[in-house]
Amino acid sequence: MAIFLYLLLSTLQPMESTTPETLTMNVEIVGVKNTKGHILLAVFRSAEGFPDKQASAFRKERIQATAGTMHVELKNLPPGNYAIALVHDENDNLKLDTGLFGIPKEGFCFSNGAMGTFGPPSFDAAAILLRAGNLNHKLNVKYW
Repeated sequence: MAIFLYLLLSTLQPMESTTPETLTMNVEIVGVKNTKGHILLAVFRSAEGFPDKQASAFRKERIQATAGTMHVELKNLPPGNYAIALVHDENDNLKLDTGLFGIPKEGFCFSNGAMGTFGPPSFDAAAILLRAGNLNHKLNVKYW
């Protein structure tokens, strides 16, 4: 009887999950100057395509712009390195408009506050490590 009970109880042990751990990144977007258009977020897991090849992005979000500070939750992200490119697409043409010498006409920023010299920053400069205990990230939108 004891052996039967042991075998029965051992089969009731929880099975090991085969689902990889995912996390939610909480993004605070600061300095949105108006409610025109949308905020475009592109989240990259590697340098491939960062920051302007949207087809290479791991995740893309399009959110109605709200003046001031916005909060976005990026759910179901595996732990690891990510870089975010943000555009305040005020005229809703799904791209960052630029003027003379490529100077942006719309708000933009990158994770880690990264900035490039005469162009966008590298993936490594913008990379943030998403892991338990490091889930909150702040993006400061820049306008020229």
